[in-house]
Amino acid sequence: METFLEIKPHLVKNSALALGFFDGVHPGHQSVIRTAVAEAKALGVTPALITFKEHPRALTLGKSPPLLTLPEQRLELCEQMGIEAVLLLSFTEKLCRLAPEDYVRQVLVECMGARSLSVGYNHRFGRNREGDPGLLRELGKNMNFSVHVAGEVLMDGTEISSSRIREALGAGSIELANKLLGRLYSVPGVVGRGDGRGRTIGFPTANLASAPELILPARGVYSGYCVLEQGTSHPCVINIGLRPTFGDHLAPATEVHILDFDRELYGSNITVRFSRFIRAERKFDGVESLVKQITADCELAGRQLAEDSMVAPDPAGSFS
Repeated sequence: METFLEIKPHLVKNSALALGFFDGVHPGHQSVIRTAVAEAKALGVTPALITFKEHPRALTLGKSPPLLTLPEQRLELCEQMGIEAVLLLSFTEKLCRLAPEDYVRQVLVECMGARSLSVGYNHRFGRNREGDPGLLRELGKNMNFSVHVAGEVLMDGTEISSSRIREALGAGSIELANKLLGRLYSVPGVVGRGDGRGRTIGFPTANLASAPELILPARGVYSGYCVLEQGTSHPCVINIGLRPTFGDHLAPATEVHILDFDRELYGSNITVRFSRFIRAERKFDGVESLVKQITADCELAGRQLAEDSMVAPDPAGSFS
């Protein structure tokens, strides 16, 4: 997939474009992207996408919500769906001030060769968010592109949205978050050095340092999968918390114990995929009771993941 970082004329000759921030690339986003890919096939043009590195609210409101996906995660998921070219922009004040008509002409048409546009029903663009799907349709008459507007995608009668997924994660409802996403929630990061206490009690852990802008599920213990640099996936238990039994963490730490695995991972890039909630964080009266509980957590995680594999063999939850 080609990735462009600057607005320049004729980056793509002709394209069917999906437009949006697409944080999480959930089923609502997927409907927009799939339409663009289908239109590209019908028209014989490049399936492409325009998105932003930073959440637009970081500039417009001065604060971004915690993210469900980093830019590289979003692009990888979009590529899996058939996108072949991406214009990944910084949401600058200059870009924000462009009149809607100028944005469409300069960025969508002259830069990306738009022949078809796919957007969500609530898509807004241009200065003061003045542009909407209705304006796109009007502009398309003179600029020779069609417009396809995706409606709401509902689950249990409520729209699937990035904010709804964030709420589920914040409440520790990982199963609901996964259901809304259509795959397992994933957090990439680098394994840092810990104090080695897990190894001394028989449960070595990889201490995951993840990007601060990514939202973590609520504090507690989860079953899931750890994907190593070489792509192999291993069942694991994930603990997010302050380690209250030892009282030595002021901020939540993410610790990953890979089941039946004993290799040094320090400095490695790994991705943790959360499957199910096991229990809330709690303080134990000593190491012996902690070890007993961790043993039970690992046994339950093994059973949960074995059950899950019968339903969804691909723990990555990727889609075509």
